[in-house]
Amino acid sequence: MDIEELMIIVEKSRRAIQVIEETLFEDIRERIKELEELRKKTDSDEEILRIDDELRTLKRIQRKLFEERVGKIIRVAWAEVCGTVSGVEGIENLTSKEKLFYRDLVTLISSFRDEVLFGLKTEEKEEKIEEPEKYKVVRILEEVEFEGIDGKTYKLKKEDVVALPSLNANALIKGGVAEVIEIKR
Repeated sequence: MDIEELMIIVEKSRRAIQVIEETLFEDIRERIKELEELRKKTDSDEEILRIDDELRTLKRIQRKLFEERVGKIIRVAWAEVCGTVSGVEGIENLTSKEKLFYRDLVTLISSFRDEVLFGLKTEEKEEKIEEPEKYKVVRILEEVEFEGIDGKTYKLKKEDVVALPSLNANALIKGGVAEVIEIKR
């Protein structure tokens, strides 16, 4: 994974949605995981600093690329629902996951608009929607560091038990980094 190429993609993404490999985000996640494993096995302080620097850079690139692309997708979806021009170029360069996200977003915005402006409700919406749990208690299975949706930076070690925002907890559980702890009331 060439960081220079990734930085060029991020820079170009500020102007338009660039063509990327379908697996780019997966490849970045895999490289981050490899570096984290390598860091655990390394004794050299100099090597640890190099790895930490590459990890920080990859995570920053990953986040920036995601934010740039998702922001543009949201603008294009909004423009489609409103019947206006988004000004975003490169919509044809979306990955298959991004295309699904875009279609779902257009549907969601349209449905919300119809409900608010015209009082139209779909059968799904008439069902009572329960408030999701805000936090989940999980046990950490391997060392992890991330910024939660609550704005806090979490630096967790193996065997830590912690209450995390549900969205973050679910992502860690899905990634095999955490397991849910059932609390009996």
